[in-house]
Amino acid sequence: MTRFLAISPHSQCWLFHIALVLNIIGMMLTDMWLPMVVGAIITAYLSVDAWVRLRYVLPLKKEIQQLHHQLDQLRQQQHDQQ
Repeated sequence: MTRFLAISPHSQCWLFHIALVLNIIGMMLTDMWLPMVVGAIITAYLSVDAWVRLRYVLPLKKEIQQLHHQLDQLRQQQHDQQ
């Protein structure tokens, strides 16, 4: 998750979804089908990627950090008891 560090993951998700909607509107209003279809495919991928990171990856990372912290505490307690 080292890309797009300038904005938050939530803002990225909104940005990519708005870009997808604009691409679809552009496909309806113009005759530039090939560039718009390519743009829509790319923004659809970015939208899904941002949504998956926001919905699944970031909460999983937080949970793993909490588990590591609990494991360190248990190891410290075990070391203190010995």
